[in-house]
Amino acid sequence: MKLLFIPTALALLLLAAVTSQAQITEWPATVKPGRFRLEMDALSLTLDKEPGYKYTAFGAASTFLSTGLTQNWDIQVGAELFFSQKIETSGLTERHSGIGDVYVRTKWRFYDEGGSAVAIIPYVKLPTSSAGLGNDSVEGGIIVPWSTVLPGEVNVYAMAELDFLRNDADNGYDTYWYTSAALSRQFTKAIGLYGEVTLGKSSGSGSTDGQLGVGVTFAVSDETWWDFAMYKGISHGAADWNHVLRFNWGF
Repeated sequence: MKLLFIPTALALLLLAAVTSQAQITEWPATVKPGRFRLEMDALSLTLDKEPGYKYTAFGAASTFLSTGLTQNWDIQVGAELFFSQKIETSGLTERHSGIGDVYVRTKWRFYDEGGSAVAIIPYVKLPTSSAGLGNDSVEGGIIVPWSTVLPGEVNVYAMAELDFLRNDADNGYDTYWYTSAALSRQFTKAIGLYGEVTLGKSSGSGSTDGQLGVGVTFAVSDETWWDFAMYKGISHGAADWNHVLRFNWGF
């Protein structure tokens, strides 16, 4: 059976200075004190198929809520509010659904000058998921997002991530390296487009998780927008397709 690496740092997610976030790639911008930001994967669908194996996963309302502690430091709490997966192998079907895990993160933006910014995001995952959906283990990692602006109002984003994930034998932890990059541009006040590439590799598996994605953002206001993206797996370790509808709201 193929092993899929589907990062759940919630996608954990792109901002150019103070505008729309989209994509998987994290932003380095922080939420101001007294303000909040809700980032939600409203709907997500993952599909993967190969001879003798089919995997389908559906998620709803995977949410992060962030608030600022200082001008360059915020705290974030996330939860996978509903997740369902189905695995079909050799005529057998296994289904599980329920709530997912909880994530606690903090972000410190330590560089912000000349249109470029860099931050660091340590996080921990708390095993709160329903039976059959999680691994009942505490996990964590560190994310380093970066952004800059190119001529022509093209925004560039990239991040590097190191995760410590419970291994399949349940007797220790594997390291998981993940990186992504994206280009985005606003074409009207409401409509923006972006492209993204991701790549991940676990120390416990020979498979590499690579995806290419495209997306469109629709801004309702400066603080509220929708984002729809499609990702195609480009390696054996990745799912064939991921579709995500995201919602972001600042208040």
